[in-house]
Amino acid sequence: MHARVLRRLLIVLLALTGIALLWNRFGMTSTMVIDASSPYNAAAFDDRANPGGNSVASVVRANGGLGMDCDLRAGYQWAFCELRLEFAKAPRGIDLSRYDSMKLWVSATGPEAQQRVRIYVRNFDPAYSKAAELESQKVDQLIYEPSAYPQGYEVPLSRFTVSQWWVDEHPMTLELEAPDFRNATQIAFSTGPRVEPGRHTIRIQRIELTGKLISTATFRLGIIAVWMLSVFCYLVVDGLLKRNELRLSAASQSSLQRLNESLRLETRSLAEIARTDPLSGALNRKGLADELTRLVRLGDGQTFPMTLVFIDIDHFKRINDAHGHDTGDQVIRGLSQLVRSAVQRDDLFARWGGEEFLLVFRDTPGLKGRDIAERLRERIACAAWPDGLSVTCSFGVSEWRRGEDLNEGIKRADEAMYRAKQQGRDRVEIELESREATESQPA
Repeated sequence: MHARVLRRLLIVLLALTGIALLWNRFGMTSTMVIDASSPYNAAAFDDRANPGGNSVASVVRANGGLGMDCDLRAGYQWAFCELRLEFAKAPRGIDLSRYDSMKLWVSATGPEAQQRVRIYVRNFDPAYSKAAELESQKVDQLIYEPSAYPQGYEVPLSRFTVSQWWVDEHPMTLELEAPDFRNATQIAFSTGPRVEPGRHTIRIQRIELTGKLISTATFRLGIIAVWMLSVFCYLVVDGLLKRNELRLSAASQSSLQRLNESLRLETRSLAEIARTDPLSGALNRKGLADELTRLVRLGDGQTFPMTLVFIDIDHFKRINDAHGHDTGDQVIRGLSQLVRSAVQRDDLFARWGGEEFLLVFRDTPGLKGRDIAERLRERIACAAWPDGLSVTCSFGVSEWRRGEDLNEGIKRADEAMYRAKQQGRDRVEIELESREATESQPA
């Protein structure tokens, strides 16, 4: 009886889930509109407060639109005019992070063939901002050419980047260098980079920020929670209904549990063996490929660039020939333990084959990876080894970028490692660009 009820409840729950997902996908939209009627203070700024600056900017309200006229004059090194719309006085602001995209109906004129506009969203955060210093607010920037999009330009907020000049003037941790829209105080429209002197105008017809009332990720998490609660309730009810029907002996249950545990442990052991090199304990090529695939699929934006580091034990054949393969195996195991103890847990370490190993550092530029490899090289050279051996390694470093074939990055690291061998061993070499690309560039 209760099985039929369960089936009906499942059908209803599936239907409601489908309706909810469709509503979240095609509806449930929140929109924020900014135009001439919005209650935000508009002000024009120019470069006259800077040495040599004599450009003149003014706010224009006409034909239901909002804009700026700018007489851009040579003098200041980075001459500019800027129209600012203030959401709130710092330290207060508004949360724009709940929006996914921004659509712009903006026009610009000027003496350039391609008239570009810079859009700034300034964000206040006590971690790096001071209320009395506008320059301390993080500047999230977008540059585009309005004339290329007469129908309006829609751009995800993720396309905004933190202005490089702001990063240079406010050095901080990598986490705080990311774009931030959680407490926006202003949105500004400025003349583009390297503009020519002359008459410039910027006109803003409308700006729309759109997003979900509930983010897709949060909404789906809620649906999963509902399903889990439903399953839990069913299990509780089903257990109460069947408690008198199920009378398994204690011995049978214990035996079944032991069997399941044995199978689970065996499955885990076989899976680990398939991914791990038995001698060194490091990942094998399959294990490394699985981990890289997982990182790329689940990356949060802080995965690339990755640094690839090839490690090759110098004169390993001599060690095997002079001291035997047992000593060679001890060197392999010792090197693996030393490397794993010297790098972070999130870094990937694999035995590539024979005496070659491959290290992968996520979210690490090649030059930084080279410094890590140099410290690792010194540590290996100073370590104690079996039979009083002196063991050194040659390192090849490359940078794997988003969208690039992994084999290209590995090939560059391999070439750098062989160059280290050719130049005397026990050294670190880096190859950031492929030689084919370098040779194809015009002189």
